[in-house]
Amino acid sequence: MKAKRLSKKLHALIVVAAMIVAQLAAVLPTSAASNVLPVAQYVTQVGSSTGGAGGNSSTYNGTVKLKIPMSKVLEPNETEMANAAANGLYPHGREGKNRIAYIEYNVTFPEDVNLGNISVANSVSYINSNRIVKTVNGRTVNFKMYLNDVNWQGIYNAYLADKANPNAHTVDISIPYSVTANDKASAARMEGERIVGKGDFSFYPSGFLALIGSGLETYNTDVASVGFTSNLTQYFPQDLTTTGDLEGDILVGNETEHNTVYVAEKDDTIDFTGNLNVKPIKDELTRLENQFNGAVAAGINVESIDTTFNASIELPSGMKFKDASPTVQLLGANGKFEITNSSLNGNKVDVTIKLKNSNNIRTYNELKSAVSAVDDNLKVVVKGAQFTSAATADTNYTVIGKVSGSFKAKATNTVSNKVINFNYAWNGKQSAAGSDATNPSDLSRISFTLKYKQAPTVVTDVRDLEGDILIGNETEHNQVYVTGRNDTHEVTGLLKVKPVKDQMTQIENHYSNPIANQISLDGVDTTFTASLELPNEMTFGSGTPSATLEGGNNVFKITDVTRTGNKVVVTIKLAKTYTNYGDLARDIRSVNDDLKVKVGGVKFTNAAFVNTNYTMKGEVGGVFKAKATHIPTGKVVNFNLKWNGKQTADGADAIAPNDLSKITFTLKYAPETTPVTPVKPNKPAKFGKVVKTGDASDVMLYMLIMGGAVAGIAGAAGLKRREER
Repeated sequence: MKAKRLSKKLHALIVVAAMIVAQLAAVLPTSAASNVLPVAQYVTQVGSSTGGAGGNSSTYNGTVKLKIPMSKVLEPNETEMANAAANGLYPHGREGKNRIAYIEYNVTFPEDVNLGNISVANSVSYINSNRIVKTVNGRTVNFKMYLNDVNWQGIYNAYLADKANPNAHTVDISIPYSVTANDKASAARMEGERIVGKGDFSFYPSGFLALIGSGLETYNTDVASVGFTSNLTQYFPQDLTTTGDLEGDILVGNETEHNTVYVAEKDDTIDFTGNLNVKPIKDELTRLENQFNGAVAAGINVESIDTTFNASIELPSGMKFKDASPTVQLLGANGKFEITNSSLNGNKVDVTIKLKNSNNIRTYNELKSAVSAVDDNLKVVVKGAQFTSAATADTNYTVIGKVSGSFKAKATNTVSNKVINFNYAWNGKQSAAGSDATNPSDLSRISFTLKYKQAPTVVTDVRDLEGDILIGNETEHNQVYVTGRNDTHEVTGLLKVKPVKDQMTQIENHYSNPIANQISLDGVDTTFTASLELPNEMTFGSGTPSATLEGGNNVFKITDVTRTGNKVVVTIKLAKTYTNYGDLARDIRSVNDDLKVKVGGVKFTNAAFVNTNYTMKGEVGGVFKAKATHIPTGKVVNFNLKWNGKQTADGADAIAPNDLSKITFTLKYAPETTPVTPVKPNKPAKFGKVVKTGDASDVMLYMLIMGGAVAGIAGAAGLKRREER
């Protein structure tokens, strides 16, 4: 029975492989898990500047803060952790075998920095709070955050617990610093410099590789870049002209397409959102305010305000806007900015945004009030994008976004009459957290890549495969199997898998024998179960019997044997994971034509009766699920196969030779023959001789003795029959 189940599994696998070749339907390839750990978004900087006496210096006091919800950072690689946990692995670190791995992060400051007292706090369950090691090396602060010294299962369990509320489980780092500029040029340089944070998480997949120092797997973080200083130059007399970048991104809904290419449907109507981080503009106003330190209450006048943003979203060939004048919407402006123009030029929508009622703004307070009311992220939604009829499935289409603008104003301190001619210009830069999955390191352009998928072909199939139950080589086809009362048997479940191999070859020939290694397999889920159930008068003995597999040739293996009462269930799976049809086809063909699963320890109980038929029952079933992709064309078939066992005709049960719907084997035990030693009688009297009247008592005595012997033999025979029952 067990073999039948295994055979059925093999059959399904072969059928799947064959149908992979046959169907070749289009499907989207599965993306790999991300190797980039998203830390940058949790790195921030705050601070303030002060001026020295006489306007000869300025100092910036800042703090770099990291509040890292580690479960969010590791989430893109959750599958890898789960696999490592399931396989009982241990995260061997850079330091060698059985030395726990750590997450390393470096924060590098520009020159002239003075670092203060660094503080670290941890509430992440799988980070060892006692082993967060910080080291200052010149301008770089290095942190090594060691994992708890447990295997991947322990790490993964703690990760899942933290994931339920990731913001409550963070690593919190605070790095205070200060820097002083003694001239305007130095102040300007410092204002343009950045603090950079980056790191990695590295470990060896096995102790052996750690021992030889080979195969280190490294997951790098994204790069955090935060401002070093601001508002230093304002303490020096100046006319201010500044250029810089504003981080931007393109989204569909809330999807940034950072981890994987966005997948749409062919007939979707898509709204693209251009996101612009305008917080630096707010910071620029703060710098202006600080330039006139202490004089805001008395009044700062502003004039000649000219604020213009130019944004565009351009579709690639293969896409279009469905309307001649696409609907454009501004979000986050809160009534302070407005769209003054939008137009469709070819496949590109151009949008102009201006500060609303700027001619009516006369003071700094009015300007700051207007700009501060805007959300940190301004969003321009361009609606109605579609794929054209010329578009093709599983093809990347990249949408390009651009943004530029200027902010100009003349600011006058009404107390000191000090003037700043403010000229702030910028260009959009792709945000690191939302960078395009097709080129995540390229932040020079704002882009969003998408494609559409076709519904994969789904193949569902249910088939039978012939099987039988044997004891030794006996199929019990011609007559009920006869055994001894106390015999113990090894029962064999036989499954004939040659028809599966033949069918696989026929299908390959039908499709001109495509190159097997050009067909990839993914998501293979194969489970086969086979059972052997004994009648009540038979037993497997105490405990769960052992089971062995013959003919699988290391392609299949028994993964579980369970016993419930008189029923034993055996689970069989592929011995390894397959990613291409070539490997699968080669291994399936190496399996014997007959697969055998053997279960030992089967015998009669004391409740069994002599010369009584007892029937063992077998069942086998299973499923096979996989996604098969023809690599050159991208065509895909999703397989969902099921199979059931069927009794072989030449091994059908002797008591029901025409019933092939059930796999059975009937046996009985024969009575044991016990030899009886006859009692040697005394010398018999000679019949025919006339006995004297006085001898009559002797004759009666002989008759009584013979009657007692017969009764004793009959009683013993009856007792034996009762014992046999």
